[in-house]
Amino acid sequence: MKRFALLLLLLAACGGDKGSVSFKDFRITRSPAEMPGGIPASFRYPGSVAVLSAAYEPDSFAGSSEGVIELRSSDPAPKIEAYYAESFKQNGWKIIQSKQDTSEVLLMAESAYNEIITVILRTDKETVIRLYVKRMGRDA
Repeated sequence: MKRFALLLLLLAACGGDKGSVSFKDFRITRSPAEMPGGIPASFRYPGSVAVLSAAYEPDSFAGSSEGVIELRSSDPAPKIEAYYAESFKQNGWKIIQSKQDTSEVLLMAESAYNEIITVILRTDKETVIRLYVKRMGRDA
């Protein structure tokens, strides 16, 4: 995840234009239209606005692909948390960890195919939704 944080900062430094920056196996996109790095489209919160995404998709089968997207919504965090809990259940993902405090919610789920998705919700003026997914390759 540190890779994505660095790359997201790089894209933010590139200015306010829509677009993307690509490296060998990395792609960072401002205002993305699609979910990155294997995040199922059904996990995009309805009515949310996509701000930024990043994907790491190695050429090698032995590598693990990763994706992250930041969404924003005016809905309260409990409503969004309930949506993800139900979406995971409907799509056959098992919640393996959850944590909640006054300003943040974390849900982590695993698919039957060794994919891990983490959802982090933070509320300020609006709810920030961050989705991280890692698909395991042969090195896992």
